[in-house]
Amino acid sequence: INNATANEKSDTLQVRKKPTPEASIKTDRILAACEEPVELDALILLATSTEGLVNDEVRRKACTFSLARSIPSKLMESTGPILLGYDYKTTVESIISQAWRSLPPHKDEDQVRLDVDRSFVYYPKNENDRQIDRRKAELSVVITEVLRSYPMLSYFQGFHDIVQVFLLVLGVDGAAIAAAQLSLQRIRDFMLPSLSASVAQLQLLPAILQAVDNELCKHLSQTQPFFALAATLTMYAHEIQEYGDIARLFDFLLAHSAVVSLYFFAVIVLSRRDELLEIPASEPEMLHSVLSKLPKPLDLETLISKTTSIFEQFPPERLPRRAWTKVSTYSVLKTTREINHQPSLSESVELFEKQVTQLRKEQNREKLMKQIRQYRQPARNIGIAVFIGVFSFWLRRTGWDGYPVVWLRRIWQTTRLHGVNMRVMANRGYDVVVDVDEHEHVASPTDNALCAYTLYITDNSPPDFDDANPRNSKIPPDAPFSSQPSNTSSKRFLWTISFYAQFFDVDTSAVLHRCLSALIPRQPFLDILDGNPDLYGPFWIATTVVFILFLTGTISQYLASHHDKAFVYNFKLLSGAAGLVYGYTGVIPVALWGALKWFGQTAAGEVGMTLVECWALYGYANVIWIPVALISWSPVNILNFGFVAIGFIISAVFLVRNLWPVVSVTEAKVSRILLLAVVGLHAGLAIAIKILFFALKPRKMMALTVSYSAGPAAKHIKEDEGEKGEKMLRTILGM
Repeated sequence: INNATANEKSDTLQVRKKPTPEASIKTDRILAACEEPVELDALILLATSTEGLVNDEVRRKACTFSLARSIPSKLMESTGPILLGYDYKTTVESIISQAWRSLPPHKDEDQVRLDVDRSFVYYPKNENDRQIDRRKAELSVVITEVLRSYPMLSYFQGFHDIVQVFLLVLGVDGAAIAAAQLSLQRIRDFMLPSLSASVAQLQLLPAILQAVDNELCKHLSQTQPFFALAATLTMYAHEIQEYGDIARLFDFLLAHSAVVSLYFFAVIVLSRRDELLEIPASEPEMLHSVLSKLPKPLDLETLISKTTSIFEQFPPERLPRRAWTKVSTYSVLKTTREINHQPSLSESVELFEKQVTQLRKEQNREKLMKQIRQYRQPARNIGIAVFIGVFSFWLRRTGWDGYPVVWLRRIWQTTRLHGVNMRVMANRGYDVVVDVDEHEHVASPTDNALCAYTLYITDNSPPDFDDANPRNSKIPPDAPFSSQPSNTSSKRFLWTISFYAQFFDVDTSAVLHRCLSALIPRQPFLDILDGNPDLYGPFWIATTVVFILFLTGTISQYLASHHDKAFVYNFKLLSGAAGLVYGYTGVIPVALWGALKWFGQTAAGEVGMTLVECWALYGYANVIWIPVALISWSPVNILNFGFVAIGFIISAVFLVRNLWPVVSVTEAKVSRILLLAVVGLHAGLAIAIKILFFALKPRKMMALTVSYSAGPAAKHIKEDEGEKGEKMLRTILGM
């Protein structure tokens, strides 16, 4: 097909009019800009100005040249159209193989045939069915030729809309060359194995809107930019129904970098500002439906002028949200950014391969992260168990296994003996303070007698001043963490059952007495513990709270649900309750004890509360949540708020009352901060219990709106704004 044939075909698309003087002058300027040496900047300005490249005869030279600027100079021939930068014969033999018919079929050829049958619907308008069928056959040849010559390209629905415009302007051979260059240099992101790169381009659209009109951007913030996919994917050829308009728009788009297509759509959105603001932001489905359809008719010249102005005022590098930095280095948005330095076809093929490799890595990373999120709980438990085992083995092999036990044993003995002895001496009328001098002191018989008497008043057994054998002492020097004096000198290690058994050495009456004291505090709880804190009560109190929260939370959900279908138990409530209660009761006391260890040491270097006492204090403080959980499932929401508030007040007062004597030894500022942290975290527990287990309104399903107007990637997801806090809590607790 030569130029004469192409001229004959294009003449049927445009009504021949006598050119105006202005059009004739512009045509002369375009042809002059294409003379050697080519004035590319002037050609871009002319293509952008009103009426673009005037007509198809000029486009066959200048517009195609804009696609072929990167062809090596050795392909430049003096024959053929100079504005193309090459002649048809040389370029066809160099870029598109003439033996393409013998190449293996492309995997998407069946889809190509289906799309070609639906082409040439809106233009040309003055051709009969036979002529249209011939054009469809030519279009199928062009697309198949490109796909077989570059089999790594993935065909997408809408590619035929782009190619049919080039076919009408350039003819079969010219369209095949232009389509190959366009596929690799301009729309490469759309021809990757997936549409993820295409969707990633759309994330620039909100950034452009924010830079120009922040109010409109906020109004559309709940609407994902998938509404622009169909238009930008097909370079607007699928949306614009007039041949003259789409040819004019191609003049502008091909004269600039690929990112200008997104700026053009942003200008279309901005031009509909008043219409969009009238639609409530809470209806993103309606906004998506309106935005996915271009207004008709389009004032192309005004839109192009505004696009050029906005592009110059807010270039991609200056967009907010660091949107430009998130674009792949291999994307056409960046490789076509410098219009005077376009990659060659061979370089574009390399960029395509690199982009595919990057895409596969991202997909593998997302798949891995999805699996990690799915199995994070068992993996965390197994990891902790393996770490403890390896660490214990290392301690045993290196001989460091005894040091932590000795250190912890000394802290326990010092704290317990100090607390018990001082209380006994106070009850018996001892008000003498013994000051030990810091200088080296030699033990005397009097000192030994005093120490023996201290042991005597601890276990109410008479001292034996004559027996110097430490085995006969009631408290051997190596007894670890024991809440009661032991008659054996055997050591207890962290990995032994006997080590943990000492924390559960308490009877039922003592546990019940401590629970009652937590509900109705009459004296300091540490005095009730009397130096013998336990973990038996805190564990079973927390476990009871977990199961009652699951039970009453299920009842609350049942009352709030619609009974038109069978009720399904949500066992995630059980795991969520366990994570919340066990996590709060186990972690917060450790943090508090660490803070007291850091800020609250006494002059003797001791901490006013041991770690087990912290656990016991917080554990028994949870007992109030048992009656609260039992009565908070009522259908009266304000009543549930009141019950939870009462439970928070009682438990918070209990904690503050017993922590104040310990916290007050620190600086005034530090003590206030610690108490505020205790109350704030406890308030968080109460709020979490109310929201997660006693929320009366049923959980709303996430609204999912899928638009298939631009392919499977056009998905819009909406979340109810009022459920974001609840969803965050449920995500943290695995619910």
